[in-house]
Amino acid sequence: MSRTAELVLGLIGSIVGLVAGFWIIAYGNDVTDYIQTFTYLNGAVGDSIATLGWITVIASALALIATLLIKKSPRGWGVVLTLIGIVMFFVVGQIWIISGILIILAGLMALFRVPSPKY
Repeated sequence: MSRTAELVLGLIGSIVGLVAGFWIIAYGNDVTDYIQTFTYLNGAVGDSIATLGWITVIASALALIATLLIKKSPRGWGVVLTLIGIVMFFVVGQIWIISGILIILAGLMALFRVPSPKY
């Protein structure tokens, strides 16, 4: 079964997440007022803009790897994509909206897409 839709959604979501993560790392201190509004973490991790950026980059890289391997094991990597997408909403919040939605959709499609019958 072709998993092109999952692959495309996951790639776009992962790349957008990588761009957002590097944006947070590079320009986070200049827009601290905005960045503080979208994190759900308190304490040392939530107060460090660079840490939030690196967490976003790492999660996006894992999502990219999961997306590239989704054709080999759709259910397993679909679970990984869905979990990354959901957990990252709580870690970085609003900056993750676009990439999170795309990654969650890719993961759910991989989980619940029914293979076509072979006659």
